[in-house]
Amino acid sequence: MKTITCSNRIYYSELSSEEANALHQDIQLYHAMMHTAYHLLCLKSQGIPFSFENSLEKEMKRRFHTNDYFPLSAIQEAKQHLSNDFANHENQKKALKAQCKAIEKKIKEVEINILKIDRQLKELFRKTKQGKQTEADYLLEVQPLRPERKRYKNRRSHLIYGLNRRKQKLEALQRKMKFTCFGGKKLARARTTVYAGQHETWLKAYQSARNRTMMIQGRRQGKFSNNLFQYHIEEGVLIYRCSSEKREIPLKIEFHQYKEELERAVRLPHNTPGKAVAYVLEDHGAYFIIKAIVEMEEKAKSEDTEQGVIGIDINVNHIAVSETDGCGNCVLLKMVKMPLDGKNKKQRKHQIDQTVKEVVLECVRSHKPLVMEDLDFQKTKSKMRYGNRRQNKMLSDFATRKIEEAIVRRCWKEGYGVKKVNPANTSKIGKEKYSKRMGCTVHMAAAYVIARRGMGME
Repeated sequence: MKTITCSNRIYYSELSSEEANALHQDIQLYHAMMHTAYHLLCLKSQGIPFSFENSLEKEMKRRFHTNDYFPLSAIQEAKQHLSNDFANHENQKKALKAQCKAIEKKIKEVEINILKIDRQLKELFRKTKQGKQTEADYLLEVQPLRPERKRYKNRRSHLIYGLNRRKQKLEALQRKMKFTCFGGKKLARARTTVYAGQHETWLKAYQSARNRTMMIQGRRQGKFSNNLFQYHIEEGVLIYRCSSEKREIPLKIEFHQYKEELERAVRLPHNTPGKAVAYVLEDHGAYFIIKAIVEMEEKAKSEDTEQGVIGIDINVNHIAVSETDGCGNCVLLKMVKMPLDGKNKKQRKHQIDQTVKEVVLECVRSHKPLVMEDLDFQKTKSKMRYGNRRQNKMLSDFATRKIEEAIVRRCWKEGYGVKKVNPANTSKIGKEKYSKRMGCTVHMAAAYVIARRGMGME
């Protein structure tokens, strides 16, 4: 598993003008290669072969007159973007198919209700024709039946409209895949609405969004774990080798969290697994920061469930925690709050990290592995159209995947295994079997059921 350590801010004003210009030119060169490679790879994915005989790496090197390290890193990032595009494309099609299936099911339910009302109206019409209609029959026909039938028909019309819209989107996705728009769609579309005199401002913002980062892949051969960035630990200096004129720029740098992992990787012997360190240079206008991506040293994982486990039930605003002993008996029940409502993206990420840290501390304290549900909210979110507005918003803000990734990462760092179990009926079993008997909430009982299921007892 990999981690990221960030450096302090390095202001362009602290560098000479030649060094600052060299950095800007290298970032632009890197993105020019990456965008070109991405375009060629997109054409190849559509069945259009390359128009040159050499490999893509040699072609990038020939076109941009640079060394091997820039094209290799740019092509690797372009491949990653294209892979993400294909994955997003399949996820979008899967989500639309699930939504269409849910709407079709809802249309059938509405049509059944319309048929029931039609039968009642037909019976009332028959009684009227025979002269047996009473005042109650008349009121039944006028008050609830006909207005309700009208409401169901309107609802069916709206559902059919929504179904057709989703089918059109699905057909469009099957005909053509959406590719990455570098710089963002918002800025790209703003080009057509830019007024005279504001074009330079828009162009500067668009280029800044497109050419913001530069990631150079690591290499485990050599002394410094990277071809273009040489980190001298004792001096606290990171030397960057420019693409042109063989210029070297020394940067006085200080890394923060997980600095020891970076130093460990750099000190590893030549050609050792885990020695490669990738560096990302992020341009923020007046300054830039450097991120080092390091493969962390794996600790011996504790996956033995014979002495008990820590079971968790992830909810929208809290995580329920349960601890069991070797016989499956409950030892601990607690709730760790996770208030995410009303917070922005960074605040939610910080809150998730703090909550996960407190949860994994139970594994550290008890020396027991963690058991969690193998959650998938794609099917639930496809039915969000029919839930209440508050529940829909809660499900949209429920960052299930981020919480799971944070838990797995934290357990990996602490050296504890994570086991995922089938989430079917955990809350129902907890409510019916354990909630009243143990005097706890349904979510705590569900966490206990998850823990026992992880031990093979449910």
